[in-house]
Amino acid sequence: GITYTDPDFKENWNTITQQGFIKGAYHFYRTNDAPQPQAENFLNALGDLPTDAFSPIVDFEEGSIVGTQTKDQIISDLLSFLDVLEQKYNRTQMIYTDVNIGNSYLSDSRFAKYPLSIEKYTANASPTIPGAWAGTEWILWQQSDNYKIGDTANDYDLFNGNLMQLKSFIAKN
Repeated sequence: GITYTDPDFKENWNTITQQGFIKGAYHFYRTNDAPQPQAENFLNALGDLPTDAFSPIVDFEEGSIVGTQTKDQIISDLLSFLDVLEQKYNRTQMIYTDVNIGNSYLSDSRFAKYPLSIEKYTANASPTIPGAWAGTEWILWQQSDNYKIGDTANDYDLFNGNLMQLKSFIAKN
């Protein structure tokens, strides 16, 4: 939305660079905030985007839907938001969602151009993906929200490929 920026973002962004990791950032989209101010909030936090970082990820899930906007208005506003980011960075954003919200709100075929980061907590070999992305592959899969690295609890996200494919995906998007 427009009201929150992670207070640790800049420090984390710099630390990721210092550690030599691939970095990325996401924006939690909220339907009750206009798309342009949301984009400005995200762009102000992110600043310049290195070419070796993930393209911006737009998080659109149950908690994103606030207010009484129609589905058509939500689709129009979200596409406007994505367009502002694409114009700024000349890169195609990723969309993070789950199957229910993807099928309910992101069923418009125009969303299929955006690489999919899917949340589906399952032990299955692959996630179910929303209909707009039928015939495409997921890029990132958040398989669990309960994973430990040492003493730190975190999400468990998978890339659909190997390291060389990951770097190629980032370079192309």
